[in-house]
Amino acid sequence: MIKEILVCLQGKEDEVLAKQISMLSERHHAKVKRISFAEAESCIEEGGQDVFFISDDKALLSKAQDRGISVNSPIKMRESYEKAMEMLKALGGKR
Repeated sequence: MIKEILVCLQGKEDEVLAKQISMLSERHHAKVKRISFAEAESCIEEGGQDVFFISDDKALLSKAQDRGISVNSPIKMRESYEKAMEMLKALGGKR
């Protein structure tokens, strides 16, 4: 179960990503914490199975994944969102 969602971005958080983070937070009743890279390093070292880590830094994602933390990148989250929207449009067109 996810208790905390950690977000560490070099770039800017767009509207789609913000919505997805919000939905994850609601679904898991998890708090969202936006952190700096220095804070991310510390949080990764602490580890934890109840943390979900989102970052656009491949090295941080790799370190977190090696520590057993669930991870995702904004790019993959956007791709997933776009696929879901395509599927919904296709379903809507069949009716």
